[in-house]
Amino acid sequence: MEKTINSILPNLIMGLHPYDGVSYKNKNIDKKNLELFKNTSSVSKVYEYVIKKYNLSMAQIDHMNPILNRQHIQALQETENKTKKKIDLLAYILIPIKYENKIISYSKRSHATLFHADMNYIGYEKYINKIYKDEILKYNLDGDYNNLITSNNTKPYTEMESENFTIDYSLLEQYIGFFHGCDILIADPGAEIDLLAITGRFDLIKEYINFLRKKFKIVITSVHHAGITIPLLEENNIDIDGYLTPTNKLGMMMFPNRETVEFALKNTNKPVIGMKPLAGGRFLGEKAFEYVFDKLKINSCMFGMGTINQADSTIKSALSVIK
Repeated sequence: MEKTINSILPNLIMGLHPYDGVSYKNKNIDKKNLELFKNTSSVSKVYEYVIKKYNLSMAQIDHMNPILNRQHIQALQETENKTKKKIDLLAYILIPIKYENKIISYSKRSHATLFHADMNYIGYEKYINKIYKDEILKYNLDGDYNNLITSNNTKPYTEMESENFTIDYSLLEQYIGFFHGCDILIADPGAEIDLLAITGRFDLIKEYINFLRKKFKIVITSVHHAGITIPLLEENNIDIDGYLTPTNKLGMMMFPNRETVEFALKNTNKPVIGMKPLAGGRFLGEKAFEYVFDKLKINSCMFGMGTINQADSTIKSALSVIK
């Protein structure tokens, strides 16, 4: 009998951060993380501990930072060898969107397009109130809101321009090739889907989802602007197996705002994997997981691991809510 996503998703999924340095706080902590987890053994010992103690079985992998991401995959492989337990892999895969022969997946104009859509969806005052309280967004802006890309300082893509978007499949093949030798259970194409959904390019979404389905049995998608994107995907019958999206009580990285995301998640029948439940280390303990598992009724959550003590504390908090 073929496995479905509902049958294989665990309650807790081991996330990649901070093993790639990312703290969601500041550059100094990023540097400390890079030093702390600078070799495979420093990472694999954490995985070995939590897998032996808590029997966790799924981990996220990535390709965006090749050196660190390869080291991370090696740490997982070492852990499998030591524990004699298989770790299911959920692989993030960036979707390379092209316009005028340039990759624009995370271009300034793409950010401006998303900003404009969010602002129009909930109104200027609500949106500004949300983003200037979002500490993870501030971190992504190098700690300075003056770096914020808006539709006032950068031109969004027009509908006519978006008609010329394409997917670079040769580059996408390269990204997938990074995982050669990995037994990937779940493919997770990135939140580039937000830009395509908001600009109405559902044909491209269907095209690359079909492409990925020829290579992977289970294909979900990351979504950062879930309040807008998820309803659009469902209205347009996008054949996706589930969503991976930020879910934390502080509403960080939940766009356009927490309320719209909560509504979208409560009105989908597809499986949802919550991520960033701890809001980048700003909302810890049982209350973080009560929001995900009890309020949102989500059954699966990805969390950042960190040191043995940090991972141990986080998992204990989550299990106290799950049980």
